Amino acid sequence: MAMSVKSRRGRLVSGLVLVGAVIGLVVVLQSAAQQRSWASSEGTVQERLKSGKSASVRVEYALPDGSRQVATLSENGPARQAGERVTVRYDLVDGRVVDAALADNDEAFWVMGVMLGVVILGGIGMNLIAWAPRRDDD
Repeated sequence: MAMSVKSRRGRLVSGLVLVGAVIGLVVVLQSAAQQRSWASSEGTVQERLKSGKSASVRVEYALPDGSRQVATLSENGPARQAGERVTVRYDLVDGRVVDAALADNDEAFWVMGVMLGVVILGGIGMNLIAWAPRRDDD
């Protein structure tokens, strides 16, 4: 038997979907804002790596103390080729890089944000249907 949206269980599920999507959107926005606050540096792509459908690049970039760092970073934006200059964002803790990403890597945040936005709109619609007063049919 199919679950009715107006049933207690249907109301609970539609409410949980809406709350989960809102929490997910907040986490995505916080992650995007946090990554934008990281320090950045110019780097050079050493090589492009491809594994199945995903691509990454090995990038060498300079740290504030003058040392050079080499990292393999996910490539979610345009395809980069060896020798190309890129901007790398990195997070330093106690003088060590704990996380890094290409500066134009915001595409993943936009995609997740839009997907969660659509889920939120659907959750709002489902909650309006679930919590609307029942009509008395004559």
